[in-house]
Amino acid sequence: MRKFFYALVILIVSAGAAMAQKGEIQGKVVDEKGEGIPFANVAVFKDGVLETGAQTDFDGLYSVSGLVPGTYDV
Repeated sequence: MRKFFYALVILIVSAGAAMAQKGEIQGKVVDEKGEGIPFANVAVFKDGVLETGAQTDFDGLYSVSGLVPGTYDV
């Protein structure tokens, strides 16, 4: 009975860890000269639906975290 309990605990912990995985998208928005665009809005879509977004910093860099692994359009 004890082995069953330990196996059940390990299964629950590993399933929780697998579901907790989150992804991140990072990038830089640049103009035609290659210079970063400050304070540009970045939208992240999944299957044509707006999921989230971000705003670039002074150098044009952005980061969007907390995303479920998958394919996104930015």
